[in-house]
Parts: sequence; C-alpha cells; structure tokens
Amino acid sequence: MKPLTLFIAFLYGLSVFFVFPLIFIRLNSYFFLSVYSFLVLKILGVILIMAGGGCWLYCAGLFHFLGKGTPVPTQPPKNLVIKGLYQYTRNPMYISVLVILLGYFFFFGHLMLLTYLFLLAGFFHLFITLYEEPTLKKKFGKDYKKYLKKTPRWF
Repeated sequence: MKPLTLFIAFLYGLSVFFVFPLIFIRLNSYFFLSVYSFLVLKILGVILIMAGGGCWLYCAGLFHFLGKGTPVPTQPPKNLVIKGLYQYTRNPMYISVLVILLGYFFFFGHLMLLTYLFLLAGFFHLFITLYEEPTLKKKFGKDYKKYLKKTPRWF
C-alpha cells in the first residue's frame, strides 16, 4: 500500500471512529442528554462493533485480492469487485461502518451518537450517488451498469 493511501486510511479511521464520536459524546454532555447504560446494550454494542469490523476487513480483503487495489480513492481497485458481500449490496463497507457506529451507540449509550450515525449515513449516500457511482460508471462501463441493475445500493 502506498504511503499516501495508508495516511488517508489512517485519517479516515481516526476521524470516523474516534474524533467525531468523541465530539458527539461531548455534545451529548453539553446538551444534558440522557445516557443509556445497560449491560445487555453494551453486549449488543460489542457484538455489532465486532461484526461490522469483521465485515469491513473482509471487504477490504476482497478489494485487495480480487480488485487489486484498496477502498481508498488514491489507490482504487483495478477490477470491479462483485463477489462476497458485494453480491447482496453495492456498499457493504459503508454499511459495516454504520453498524460499528450503531454498536458505539449501544455500548456508550449517548443519544448524540445516533445523530452522528444518521448524519454520516446521509453523507455516505450523497458521496456514493454524486461521486462514487459516476466514477465507477466511467471506469467499468457496462459491467458496472449491469451490476447497478442487479444489486441494490443498500439492501
């Protein structure tokens, strides 16, 4: 992996999984919102975090081994990846991130983490529809257009 790609991936992970959740947790305290802390929710949170992380790593492996690239735009896959979880949804990595953040909400219990989850889901949708899909249509042409018709964007 190229140093720039590794750096971008690090910044993405740092901001999505640490900086922004911390900001939203602080906002939760600032607005005196409730915090829900129950053992069952914490266990569910850990399960979701682990499941989302495992799916994300699996998809990153597909990008590496089948796509001959990475999920990072500076080193995109050379081949269209449509196997594994990509048979069922075009965006399993984004879904995995959202599952991890739902796990954060259940584990930490701060309501503002749900706000972050929904804002990020909206951002992902806009990024996919305005940038990623048009870029992939240009790069992979009719193969990607066929994939669009066959596989749902989200579920």
